[in-house]
Formats: sequence, structure tokens, C-alpha cells
Amino acid sequence: MIRKHVYRFGLLISLTMSSAASSYAAGCGFQLAFTRPDERGTQTVKVYRGDPVPALGNVRPLLFIVSHKVNTDGTKVSYGVKDPRGLLCRDQPNANSCAINHIGNAFNDPGRPVADLEAVRDAGFPPNKSWQVLDPSIIEKDKNTGKPCVTPDGYLVSMTAEVVNDGGHTHEGDCDQTKYIDALTVPAIVIPKGENQFAAADIGKRNIVVAFSSSATKNVVPGIVGDTGPSNELGEATVAMNRMLNGLPDAETPKHRDDAKARFQAKATATLIFPGGANRLARPITPQRVAEGGNDKLAKFGGAEKVYQCIHDEINPNFWTSAG
Repeated sequence: MIRKHVYRFGLLISLTMSSAASSYAAGCGFQLAFTRPDERGTQTVKVYRGDPVPALGNVRPLLFIVSHKVNTDGTKVSYGVKDPRGLLCRDQPNANSCAINHIGNAFNDPGRPVADLEAVRDAGFPPNKSWQVLDPSIIEKDKNTGKPCVTPDGYLVSMTAEVVNDGGHTHEGDCDQTKYIDALTVPAIVIPKGENQFAAADIGKRNIVVAFSSSATKNVVPGIVGDTGPSNELGEATVAMNRMLNGLPDAETPKHRDDAKARFQAKATATLIFPGGANRLARPITPQRVAEGGNDKLAKFGGAEKVYQCIHDEINPNFWTSAG
């Protein structure tokens, strides 16, 4: 009996047959390579390394399984000047300038109270005090005034480590949100910044990834490494990637911070990363180019069904079931 699986590949739809003809021992060779801290160091994530893939220049892909937290950096509505808690549209659905993240996630010290942001905001964002509160690697600094960049409609300009176009980093300080990777439209993940096991494996910004849901629908989403984050976190993905993993409509976006967590955070997700310079997506970064690049690398690896079979045989036999 032939059973059909429909995979959602970002902007593309692909159809794969699973039958006696394609039932094989996948043989990816996934073995535990290292572990990484997550949830501010309170949890540990296992990262596996596969066998060399000849069709991909003999690189050895990495794979880890973790629930994808929602990353909003790079999108205009991430942090609101008048909505620092990201809950205005929860309490007032028709309000304007609603944010979808808590400003504490853009602080130098996430434990500081929101009142610290409100104080510098109400004082007109004096530079010397503003950067005692805000992290200049998350919120862009105006090169002319030294103050945090604020858009005309009341949002702090949210940065990502990667940019959309060549030369985008040379424009830092111009307060143009559009040069950064937009979390609402580009499927991407966040890896820990600095020298670590990912860097040692030649994985950095723009390396291609593919995410695999553990749901019954087997949603498969190509993406890239679009940002870097804290050393004690792993498993953040953009709104766009989480939306696709959860099978939400293409135009769906979070209404507020609680909505982002409730509807967009993905359950257990396997993330496959292709290392090396040959597996980095060239700019410009667009959703279409991300989808095409990810689908190409996945096809050369052997396809989605191979990945699911490898996870079952080599890592976790219970990762996916027909019940989701």
C-alpha cells in the first residue's frame, strides 16, 4: 500500500511517496558530537554529527532536537517604545504601535525592570543612560545622535547579526530596519555567538538549515542561520520558521507577546545544519532564495524521508508518530 506524505517546504510544496520501493535503512551516521546549554543553562541539548555527504562536498551535517522558541529580532514590531511589555494589543486589540516582544529581551541585563526603559524613554533617551539599559547589539544606535533608533511610528530598530544585502553592515546607525533579517518573513534560526562548537564546525551566519516538525503533518522548513545569541541558549527560530512548522497560514503574525508564545512556539523540532562556506546562502536574503537553497541542499542529502528515518533509527524512535 502506498502512503503519501505532504511536506511543506517554505514557499514550495513537495510530494514524496513512502512505499516498499523507498523503505530503506537511511544510514545518516548520526552520532553525539557535543552538548549545548539551553534555557539560560538550566537544560542541555544534544547535538549530533552525521557521516560525510559526497553530494555536499563531504561536509558532515549537524542535527539537534529542541522546541523552537520564538525569535522576533529584525522585525519592525519587535520592541515598542509605548508597549515595552509587548502586551498592549492583548489588553486593547485595536491599539496602535503594538509590540510582540518584551523589552527585557533587549536589555544588557534581562533582570532589570521595565521601569528602567520607561525612565530613559521619558527623559528622551539620553545616550549615556540609554545604553546602560539597552543592549547596542540588539537595538541599533543612531550614528548621528548616539541615541537608540526609534521609527516614526514608535518602534525601536531591532538588529540581527546578519543583513539582507551585501554591504548592509556598513549602514549600521542609519536607523533603517529593512537592512536586517525580518523575523516575520525569513525562516531562520539563532546559534550561540562567539567561539564554540558550531564555529569549530564551520557553521556561521547564512549557513543553510532545514527544520523538521514532529507533528503528524511532517512540516519541513528550509532556513538559514540568521542571527547569533547568548551562549546559554539554543533553539530560537524566527516567527516565519515557527509559523511554517506549526502549519499556520502564510500571512499569520503574532498579535502580541502572549500570542507569539501560545501559537507560534514550535514543539519538538529537528534542525539539520549544513556546515561550510559552500553551504552558505549568498545575499540578497529573500524568503524565495532561502526556500530554494534549503530544498537544494536537502535533496542532495537524500530528502526529508531519509532525515525522518535517520532520526527514528539513530536518535529518537519516538520523535514522530502518526498521532503527532
